Amino acid sequence: MVRHAAMARTGFVAALAVASVLGYAACLGAAEDKVAAEGPFQPTWQSLEEYEVPDWFRDGKFGIFVHWGPQTLAGAKDGSADGTKTGNWKDYAVAFRGEKFDAAHWAEMFRKSGAKYVVQVAEHHDGYALYDSSLTPWTSVKMAPKRDFVAELAAAVRKEGLVFGASSHTEEHWWFYSDPPKKAPPAPLPGRPVPPQPDKEFLDWWYARLVEIVEKYHPQFMWFDWCIEQPAYEPYLRKFAAYYYNRAAEWKQGVVINYKYEAMPTKAAVLDISWNTSRFAWKPERINPTPWQFDTMSNRSYWFWRADMQMRPLAEMICEMADVVSKNGNYLLNFPPAPDGTLTPGQEEVLLGIGRWLKVNGEAIYGTRPWKVFGEGPTEGLGPKFQGNPPKTPWTPQDIRFTTKGDALYAIVLAWPEDRKVNIRSLASGSPLLQREIKGVSLLGCDAPVQWKRTADGLGVDLPAQRPCDYAFVLKIEQRSL
Repeated sequence: MVRHAAMARTGFVAALAVASVLGYAACLGAAEDKVAAEGPFQPTWQSLEEYEVPDWFRDGKFGIFVHWGPQTLAGAKDGSADGTKTGNWKDYAVAFRGEKFDAAHWAEMFRKSGAKYVVQVAEHHDGYALYDSSLTPWTSVKMAPKRDFVAELAAAVRKEGLVFGASSHTEEHWWFYSDPPKKAPPAPLPGRPVPPQPDKEFLDWWYARLVEIVEKYHPQFMWFDWCIEQPAYEPYLRKFAAYYYNRAAEWKQGVVINYKYEAMPTKAAVLDISWNTSRFAWKPERINPTPWQFDTMSNRSYWFWRADMQMRPLAEMICEMADVVSKNGNYLLNFPPAPDGTLTPGQEEVLLGIGRWLKVNGEAIYGTRPWKVFGEGPTEGLGPKFQGNPPKTPWTPQDIRFTTKGDALYAIVLAWPEDRKVNIRSLASGSPLLQREIKGVSLLGCDAPVQWKRTADGLGVDLPAQRPCDYAFVLKIEQRSL
């Protein structure tokens, strides 16, 4: 029977017809084997390193992450969030309704934020599926909601012209919900003993659920949390990546798998760094040579909803996005809806605020690539010294981040100078970074001309009195042809 042994021991899995589950798993296995045999990728790292990150991801830059499900009730009832490991977590699964969930409204708000893709947590550590799973009875379709939340959101997101992705955290179920509970394993390090690993029964069940999500919902993004770096997952990751990439080739749609730490080779997928694990996982040295992603929270400290959560300042998140994009990264910002499925007024205000900024300055974000240096200024932002928490040091007018597209170079100045004067030292005359002559400088969102002069000290710019936006602003620097 395809199920998790720990769930069976605790009585969390109701009786299923063995033949029906085995039959469905066999169908998935047959489909997966056919795709593997006929596709361009094989389940070897050498083959998987031929993978190319799709343009929709490289150009989109900004995505929305959604943590929502039974665990939102933990934030409402006992003040906890991000995974109740013991106590009444089974009660939450039974009680969850999501009665005001409105996929069309979510998708509309996400589009208005300027995001280009949405990643929904399809199942978290509790193993509760927000979709129509044939591998477990604990799903939103079979239980109280009687709704396929993944199908609804996927359809609504695509209708708004965005890319849909899914997140599976079920790999952590083996530790978080075992009986008795196991301690979450540390990241593998040379000389460190390997902790107890999931058994084959669990791994097969986990893998079948991934294939089921892909077959039923065709996500173009599969997001994984940190536990997949454990050795037991390695052959399954190779097998899944080959299957998923081959499926994408059939669909003629580029897809993304993310990984953390060193779970996969650099070229085989996209590195993801989370705000609260970065102190253990930071790899990019300033500009990363391959595309990567930073996922973070729109509130101060919770992945799931809590009644007392406070939204982060909008300027902080916009500057963080610019910093990430300048270093060849994508920015994935999490929003946790309330238990009933509603976005809070504060969340909607942030979404619309980011959208307003991108409407003015998106030219410097979408479709760009990193320049020769990521920027200049006293605030490093995300980098080797990053300690895993959103930066609380205020960005200054001297903090500048660069992006480029075609012949245009964009200088994103992360704070407005009170004297309206900017000096970009990296663009000084004689600088090896910019040997071409500057043809013109303009301020995005502003029709008034700006005065500028290039000297040995830098590119000096006098800004107009009126700001084009409330937060970071963008100077577009056009260069003469060679």
